[in-house]
Amino acid sequence: MMMSDDYLSLLLLLPLLAPAMRILTSPFPIAPPHSKSIIPRTKFHQCRVAIKPPPPNFNFKTEFFSASRDAIEQTHPELLDLADNGTLFLIKKNLFGPVPSWRTEFVEPESIWLIGTNHLSMQSAVDVERVIRTVKPENVVVELCRSRQVAISEQNFKFGLPSNYLYNCENE
Repeated sequence: MMMSDDYLSLLLLLPLLAPAMRILTSPFPIAPPHSKSIIPRTKFHQCRVAIKPPPPNFNFKTEFFSASRDAIEQTHPELLDLADNGTLFLIKKNLFGPVPSWRTEFVEPESIWLIGTNHLSMQSAVDVERVIRTVKPENVVVELCRSRQVAISEQNFKFGLPSNYLYNCENE
């Protein structure tokens, strides 16, 4: 019986590889409780950012409520009930000053409409639909909890839609 060179090379290397080829009983390394950690600890460095976060006692609703309500009253008074109950906020870009000249490649929206929802509430769905039909925004961004992300991804897969499928309000 004639053996190929590759097979013969493997047979010669097998005794050298055997110590490294052991079967683990657990996929995770098990160490005694007081041993040094197997994973090196990462040292965290304080990052410097261009935009400072709000102070710890910052309250978004009290800070922006009156300006938001006034803006909604001027642009879409039919949505004032949602503003009054704290469900809808309108944040105008001019509240934060001009966009820096070096950010020419990024166009910020003139306003952002924030609507608070509860995914178990039919009223939330009605409120969102009402705001979208009234405002007719260029873009709609939906923040989903993990379980909803999975459900929508599975639904898109069933219907052959791409996983990042977005609804465009202009289609309506």
